[in-house]
Amino acid sequence: MMDFMNYNGVWKYMGKPCDTAPVQKTSGKIPYKIAEEAYKEYSARYGSTQSLQQLNDRGGFGAEELAILLYYRIKRIEKEKK
Repeated sequence: MMDFMNYNGVWKYMGKPCDTAPVQKTSGKIPYKIAEEAYKEYSARYGSTQSLQQLNDRGGFGAEELAILLYYRIKRIEKEKK
């Protein structure tokens, strides 16, 4: 079962509508929980002088940036489990 699903433009988490965050240069949004995971990697790499809310106020992460941050977030989690 997929926990996140976008149906008719509405993101749902476990079947219930969820908060979203913007994606730069698009009209699209992503589930806020995904943005939080990307932000964990962002702040580990670059510091937390800019909060996730400030990033979102400025348009959020870019799509490519999200992909890279989430990739490295997964790698960090895998390494911590070993």
